[in-house]
Amino acid sequence: MKKQLKMVRRWDIMIVLALMVASFLPLVFFTYVQAQTGDAELKAVISADGKIVKEFILTDDGQTEEYVYTDDHGHKNTVIRDGLKIYMSDASCNDQLCVRKGAINTFGETIVCLPNHLLVEIEPSQSDVEIENELDIIS
Repeated sequence: MKKQLKMVRRWDIMIVLALMVASFLPLVFFTYVQAQTGDAELKAVISADGKIVKEFILTDDGQTEEYVYTDDHGHKNTVIRDGLKIYMSDASCNDQLCVRKGAINTFGETIVCLPNHLLVEIEPSQSDVEIENELDIIS
């Protein structure tokens, strides 16, 4: 054991510590981005096979909206917007993972139904170009 400890040099420890600190940088960056977009109005985008089929603006208006998506093969998914949250209440897939996911309401969260090729994700209602212009990590 002592022989192995003698092999460890000061710079080995410095490199390991630097890598440990660097591993937390993505967490800091994504937390910052989420905090910046946290005050923005959010929208839920429903897409099937990469094509946007429906968008909901998430507002606290007390209303409930329902959207039933049916693909060419007869598979059905029911997506419900209830105020500031959105969830999938029913799906024709066998595993029901998308239904068990529950409600989502924050930027970056997704609901995926792989058998039916349906994706529900929450994005800021302003465009990506506007967000990129607001974020400047260099200065």
